[in-house]
Amino acid sequence: MNKILIIVSCCIAIGCSSVPKLSRTDKPVTAADDLWSTGNIAAFEKKLEELRNHYHIPSIAIGIVNEKKLVVRGGLGFADIKKQIKPDENTVYHLASITKTFGSIILMQLVEQGKLSLDDPIETYGINLGGRWGSDPRIKVKHLLTHTASGNWLNGFKPGYKFRYNGDWYGRLGKVIEKASGESFGELVMKNIITPLGMINTVPSTDDSVNFKLTGYNKDSFLTKVAPPYNWQGKQIAPIQMKYGFSPAAGIMSSVADLAKYSIAIDEGKFLKPGTWENVFTPYVTPKGKTIQYGLGWFVKDYKGLKIIWHTGWWYGYSTLLIKIPQKDLSFIILANSQDLSRPFYLTHYPVPLPDPFSKSLGKELLVSDFASLFIQYFVME
Repeated sequence: MNKILIIVSCCIAIGCSSVPKLSRTDKPVTAADDLWSTGNIAAFEKKLEELRNHYHIPSIAIGIVNEKKLVVRGGLGFADIKKQIKPDENTVYHLASITKTFGSIILMQLVEQGKLSLDDPIETYGINLGGRWGSDPRIKVKHLLTHTASGNWLNGFKPGYKFRYNGDWYGRLGKVIEKASGESFGELVMKNIITPLGMINTVPSTDDSVNFKLTGYNKDSFLTKVAPPYNWQGKQIAPIQMKYGFSPAAGIMSSVADLAKYSIAIDEGKFLKPGTWENVFTPYVTPKGKTIQYGLGWFVKDYKGLKIIWHTGWWYGYSTLLIKIPQKDLSFIILANSQDLSRPFYLTHYPVPLPDPFSKSLGKELLVSDFASLFIQYFVME
């Protein structure tokens, strides 16, 4: 299938950087709304395909969840260019940093069980961050979870005061999970999330033999479902070779259909107590009272009265985006087998890889992403 079933145009021409104005209503979307019309679907698909081609993405698989159903599903392009295999909702991609949302759930389950505290110093778990940080007792588990561990030279590198995204440090939470529970992150994520939800196409990285073995799957057979990675280089889309690790920071592989199950389970309040979910989806506040754009394992921001929760993924060969808008009862899933679903919106002068901390980027603002803006415009606007 190379079409989107039920889908959604954007006022943007390709390359337009304007941000759509958000609806001020929190009225949930329902199956009766006209945004599901054939015209809207066709217009969205057309613009989505233009974006895919503009950013040289081999394939994208997408899904939209509403009323606890995957109401939009499908894919565009070729998941495997050589074999001319088209993507759909069951095509498997590396999630990259969307894995962090799974890591957050497992960690917070252990907090609920009283096996650890977010205020535990990282030294309790044998974590050494190196450099000037080391195992500084001021650095707590919560600082790794919220990307606020590093501080800066102006405040003597005291943690908790500044958001500096650090996937490597987030991955160290695997040590916290293992020491607190006696089980690995892989064992717990399989037992507590993936298996109970019947996420049959969701696994730890196939390159991590120990954790992939937990699935009981045959690796060669599973790889037939996976969209191979590519990169735009030398003015062409080229296949790449890459080994992908696995930790609470990155490494889960999944599909749109499985992520829809995951998103619906979150909407239903599974995995954690209501109060814990509220904490997860509350932006972290620094000791000086500054609210950052990250909660406990998720980006969280209020846009004109609408709370939008999301996480991106960006890895060499793959990029992903998962957006949740609880007040509208909507979730958007989009997976790609190149960097360029995410890379252009993190970098100042695409395609030169030089992040500018003073510019708008997807690490600060969701709506700088053309793909996110497309979804917002057609499903969230009045």
